[in-house]
Amino acid sequence: MIFFEGIITGLVLSLPFGPVGIYCMEKALIEGEKKAYTSAIGMVTVDVIYGIISFLFITKIEDQILKYETPLKILISVFLIIVGSKKFFGKPKVKELEDDSMTLIQDYFETFLLSIFNISSLIVIAGIYTLLGVLTSSTSETTIIELGLGIGLGGSTSWFCTIFLIYHFKRRVTMEMLLKLSKLSGLVILIFGISTIIFAFYK
Repeated sequence: MIFFEGIITGLVLSLPFGPVGIYCMEKALIEGEKKAYTSAIGMVTVDVIYGIISFLFITKIEDQILKYETPLKILISVFLIIVGSKKFFGKPKVKELEDDSMTLIQDYFETFLLSIFNISSLIVIAGIYTLLGVLTSSTSETTIIELGLGIGLGGSTSWFCTIFLIYHFKRRVTMEMLLKLSKLSGLVILIFGISTIIFAFYK
């Protein structure tokens, strides 16, 4: 079960609503799918690391989460609504592409470093876990590995499909379309937050 919850988490985290995500999609248009996918995997690696850290944290405070489950879900839903609204109504500052002299390893570590300094991802991941009910007293190596593999599989699959489609339809894809895709991803987060807060009140 934790493996599939990890996949869902990876899929949500790989929605291309951030500037680094748009950067990777633009990279697919200009530098090819291999370099774009390598860059995206740098982001997915950070998602796996932060996913495990967040999991270990919420496991330690499981009793408090269960005790205040409804208020926490409402609070996290409000946070997701704010994040989704900011991405949907705002205009992301896209990192501009540099020259094509970087190796694949440099592409990987570039987005890895850009993503790892986005500490707010920890809050988003913890929120997803709480909403999905990812609570377990088990922090065994097997559980952590399953979660990490799930997040990695969900994220890498999502980015593979995204970059594949963008690259193979690049004649029809413009920067304006990428920005619209980013806004659409923000809208998904916004709707997710609204739906969750409705169900929290209903419960």
